[in-house]
Amino acid sequence: MAIHIEKEFDVPEPVEEVWDFLTDPTRIVSCLPGARLIGAIDDRTFRGEIGMKLGPVGTMFQGVIRFDELDSERHHVVMTGEGKDDKGVGAVRMTMTSNLRPADEGGTHVWVSQTVNLTGRLASFGRGGVIQSVADVVFGRFTGCVAAKLAKGAGA
Repeated sequence: MAIHIEKEFDVPEPVEEVWDFLTDPTRIVSCLPGARLIGAIDDRTFRGEIGMKLGPVGTMFQGVIRFDELDSERHHVVMTGEGKDDKGVGAVRMTMTSNLRPADEGGTHVWVSQTVNLTGRLASFGRGGVIQSVADVVFGRFTGCVAAKLAKGAGA
């Protein structure tokens, strides 16, 4: 089952600072609830895990994420990832595209488009909107964390 998620948000920091944050896996993972970076495979590929609760099922996905495109001039990123859950009830594949540009009111405007494909028993949670609800909560926490960490860095 494929789920498409598209979000936009503004951060009151310059584009280059936001770019540096959003292309650094160690900084990104610090803002993803339940996520942990295990290690680098190479300079664009990383192994990690993320735990989440989908309806009545709590699961831990272990997998790999890769920066397929990193265009610092256009501030454009394409990432792909895939993982399997530790209980054998499903797998996930993800493609995420992000674009940054100066915001009209100053700071940075971030646009993110993500397609998530779930297989196995976990795919059934997409039909009732559970995955969309979880994605909205996780994305809200992520954007709040990014803004807070960037603001703290600017004040240092």
